[in-house]
Amino acid sequence: MKLNLRISLVLLSLFIVSPVFAQPPAQDSPRIKLIQKLESILLQSDDPSNDRLKDLVNPESFDQLKNGIAEARKLVKQVEVSDILLESKTDGKLVYELPAKIVTVTFGLTENAPFRINKISTEERTEERIEPITWETLESTLDQAARDGFEGAVLITRNGKTVINKAYGYANREKKVKNRSDTIFAIGSAPIDFTHAGILLLKDQGKLKLDDPITKFFDNVPEDKQEITIQHLMRGQSGLRDFHDIAGDKNPDHTWIDRDEAVKRILAHKLLFAPGEGRRHSHSAWGLLAAIIEVVSNETYPQFTKTRLFQPAGMTSTGFFGDPIAEDNVAVGYGFRKSSTPNSPPHWGKTSWLVMGSGGQVSTLGDMLRWEVAMREGKILSEESTKLYLRQGDGVSQDGDMFGFEFMHSRDPQQLFMLISNAVDSRETRQTFDALGRRINALVRSSKFSLGIAMAVDADGSVAIQRVVEGSAADKSGLKVGDQLVSANGESMSENPMAILAPYLKTGRTIEFEIVRNNLSQKIEVKPTRND
Repeated sequence: MKLNLRISLVLLSLFIVSPVFAQPPAQDSPRIKLIQKLESILLQSDDPSNDRLKDLVNPESFDQLKNGIAEARKLVKQVEVSDILLESKTDGKLVYELPAKIVTVTFGLTENAPFRINKISTEERTEERIEPITWETLESTLDQAARDGFEGAVLITRNGKTVINKAYGYANREKKVKNRSDTIFAIGSAPIDFTHAGILLLKDQGKLKLDDPITKFFDNVPEDKQEITIQHLMRGQSGLRDFHDIAGDKNPDHTWIDRDEAVKRILAHKLLFAPGEGRRHSHSAWGLLAAIIEVVSNETYPQFTKTRLFQPAGMTSTGFFGDPIAEDNVAVGYGFRKSSTPNSPPHWGKTSWLVMGSGGQVSTLGDMLRWEVAMREGKILSEESTKLYLRQGDGVSQDGDMFGFEFMHSRDPQQLFMLISNAVDSRETRQTFDALGRRINALVRSSKFSLGIAMAVDADGSVAIQRVVEGSAADKSGLKVGDQLVSANGESMSENPMAILAPYLKTGRTIEFEIVRNNLSQKIEVKPTRND
C-alpha cells in the first residue's frame, strides 16, 4: 500500500463532475482554492497581473515562477478537456488533453498555510489519440485489453443495471486458476471508507461527537496533539504523518504490530503542522480512527466492521488479510514486491495495525457495489450521517499496493465502474491500467447530465463561470462567462460547488442559479441536458 497511495481524480471539465478524495479536502479549503486559481490563470486569455500572481506563488522565487506560469500558458491554449490529478502529497499535476498533444503542468505547494506554489514545470508530449470507448465497443475493448495483458475484473453499471461483470486473466498463474467475477482481491486503501462510515455510525449511536478531542479516547497524549479532534483526523487536518512504519519493520504493510504499538508510534511522531492549520492526507489518522472505533464500541475493528457494516450491506466476501480463503477464490498478486508464497492476502498474516483502518482488507467487486448501494439507500447510517458520508462525491478513486493490486472505481451505483487488477508490476502496466480506467470512466459518466460550464473558485470563495460551451444548457439559458454563481436552488455555491451541483447532474433536475452580473443580482433557471 505504501507505493500507491490513494489517488482521486478531480475533473474540472466542461461537463462538471463531482470530485472525491480518500480524505476529501473541502472544496473551499485554501489549498484547493489555490489550485483552482492556478487553473484559472493558465486558461485565461489575458496575461495575469503581478498583483494576481503575488498571492499565488512563493515570493522568494517570484520571477522564476512567473516565467514558469507563462510557459505553461503558452502550451495549454485551446484546451479541450482539463483534468486535475491530485495525489495525497504536496505535489500535484494539471493534465491537459489537446487535439494533438498532452501537456502536463507539475507544481509543488508549500506544506503549510498560507499555501503558495514553490515550483512549477511543464512537459508536452505528442500522443496518438485513442478512440473513445462506446457502449457498443465496450466488451471488445475489454477483450483486447485482456489480450494485451490485463488481468483482473471489471464491473460496470448503466442506469442502475449491471451491464458488465467479467474477469480476465489468471488469479493464480502457477496453478492456472483464472480470475472470476467473484474472485477476492486486495483493495488497497478502500477501507478508509469503512472507517469513515464506522465513525459516523458511532456518532449516530451517541457514543462520540465529531468535535471530540482524541484525549477522550487515549491516555498520555502529547501536548502538541491534545487539540486534535475526530473531525481533524477525518479531514486530513490532524498534522499527523502519512504512515507509522519504522526502519526496523521488515515489511511496511505486513509486519505485525498491535493497536497499542500503533497508537504509541502515531502519537510520538512530530506533527507536520498544528491541528486544523493545514491539510495533508494521513493513513495514520485513519489508523487512529480505527483505534477509536475499538475503544468506543468495545469490539475489535474486524468484528465491528463485519457485523455493523458488511452484514447490513449484504457483503459476504469482504474481510481481512490472514482470513482463510480457498486458493481458487483469491487472486495472487504479481507486483513490484512479494510478501509470501503464494503472494496473496491469506498468506500475509493477519492485518497489522500498520494499515488497520486504511488498508489490510480484501473484497470482490460485487461486494464493493453492494457497499455503494447500501450507503446511498441509508441501510447503515442516519439520514444526516449518510449526507455527511456522501459529501465526498461521486468521482473516481484509485487504491493500490506494491504487491500487484490496483483498484480504480467510481461511486454512484447508477453509473458506476470498478476496475481491479492483481498484476500491476511495472510503470508500463500501471500506465496501461490507468488509461483503461480513464477511458471507461469517460464512457460511464458520459450518460450523466451536463451544464456545459467550467467554474473557477477565487481565493475569497466566490465562484465564477470561466467557460460556457456553445449550445449547452447553460448557453441556452443565458449564463455567460464572468457570471458570479451565488447559489443553486438556495444552497450557497461557496460552500462546496461540486458537491452542490452533483445531485442535479445525476438526475437532470432544473437548477435555479442566483447570479451576479455587472453588480446586479438575478436568477436564471437551467435544465441540465443528458449527454448520451
